[in-house]
Amino acid sequence: MDYAIPTQFFTKLTEHSANLINNPTLSKYIAFIPIVLIAFLATFLLTPLIGKLAWSLGATYKPLQKQRGKDFDNPEKAMHKVETPSLGGLAVTLPALIITLLSFQINAFTGPILLALAVLIIGSTLDDIYNLDSRIQFGYQILAAFIIAISIIDLSSIGIIDQEILNLSAYTLKFNVFSIPFSIALPGDIFLMFWLILCLNAVKWIGGSPGLLESYSGVIFTLIFVLAVRTVSEFTSTISIAMSASLLAFLFYAVPPEKIMSGSSGKSIYGFLIALLALIVDAKISTSIMLLGLPILDAVFVEIRRIIIHKPKSIKELLKINDATHFHHRLLSLNLSRLQVLLVETSIALLFGSIAIATTGAMRYFSVIFGLAVLLLLIVLINNKANKKQKEKEGESPESKYSY
Repeated sequence: MDYAIPTQFFTKLTEHSANLINNPTLSKYIAFIPIVLIAFLATFLLTPLIGKLAWSLGATYKPLQKQRGKDFDNPEKAMHKVETPSLGGLAVTLPALIITLLSFQINAFTGPILLALAVLIIGSTLDDIYNLDSRIQFGYQILAAFIIAISIIDLSSIGIIDQEILNLSAYTLKFNVFSIPFSIALPGDIFLMFWLILCLNAVKWIGGSPGLLESYSGVIFTLIFVLAVRTVSEFTSTISIAMSASLLAFLFYAVPPEKIMSGSSGKSIYGFLIALLALIVDAKISTSIMLLGLPILDAVFVEIRRIIIHKPKSIKELLKINDATHFHHRLLSLNLSRLQVLLVETSIALLFGSIAIATTGAMRYFSVIFGLAVLLLLIVLINNKANKKQKEKEGESPESKYSY
């Protein structure tokens, strides 16, 4: 449920645009044009400045090199050929956050969301600059999810169609601290924290190929915007379309050959915000699963594969495994270009996300099951094909390429 209270700035901005057209349905979307323009121009102009800041702070990706005494990622995962500045996520998220601050009053609903995003922005920016230990990264992710969990935003139940099948608020505690309301619903809030962290990292892991993370996230934010307008969720409509417009502007710099990368300061925000907004606007896990189906299934598939192959003795050891087996890596191994990989995965996001938005009732749940089955089959087939191609390359001697 959306408890955000619009400010006079937001009301005047959207009313003026909505009055430009008589069609009441279309005017709901037209009303957000000023926000689109402001976010797009702000990111487009801010990105080069953030890039210069990243260079001056040494916040860059150096392929096949070490940074601050730590080994870089697996060389096979390095998709960029030259040193590239990070921190680009700041150019995307800061305009969206400023627009949100100007558009809505800070209250028990908006405050925790903005605070959680601030924690992620600060933590991930420091990670881009200092290459923080994975335990510290996980720490600020947990803190951000915890802030949402103890706020008035609760995951109270999971249902099928219109029937509640699992009550997640059996133990609920509501209290005030300095007039600030808090709400803890168990076990729902524990599941909510897990869900936010899972989605954050699942989306983060698709950022291995330049422009892919931004294009994928931009599509999902746009679909959430459509759903939010339909359900009259002004807060979600505003922040989702602002993020979408900012990501579109950022793509001018991020598509191959990339001039800047989102870095941790973008990767840590996009998935977290998508998962949170999808729950706020629709209150159904099914929609979130469809919107984030590819990165979630890819993450689960990769982790299961690593457990089977590497047989790690602990979760810590599992998290340290760093190979090039994500879906975009497998597509690249099939000789697709980085731009083609971007188009393939973005198209998948648009297709299955549109199905999630368009379907309702029983059809939505059928779509979830069918869509996830198709996605899983696609991941398995691509991995099998990539494995065969890799074995063929390994078995080919230098002389065999010239034999007839």
